[in-house]
Amino acid sequence: MKFIRDIEKNKLEIIRVTIDEYKGEKLVNIRVFYKDKEGSWSPTKKGIALRFDVFSNLKKVLDEVEEVINDYKKNNSF
Repeated sequence: MKFIRDIEKNKLEIIRVTIDEYKGEKLVNIRVFYKDKEGSWSPTKKGIALRFDVFSNLKKVLDEVEEVINDYKKNNSF
């Protein structure tokens, strides 16, 4: 596993991005973690693991979403 980054979702949860390998395939793993009773971060079932090619396609879509968000912020409408 290669750790990329944690993103704070709220005070009790983070979104952790890692590169993992499953059955010989490298994957981008984006998963929600919660703080357990001991104060350690534990994974939830909430998340997604994507092959690199699928991740690249998703990133293109997210770039489009960001453009829509930015336009909305400027104009306060879609």
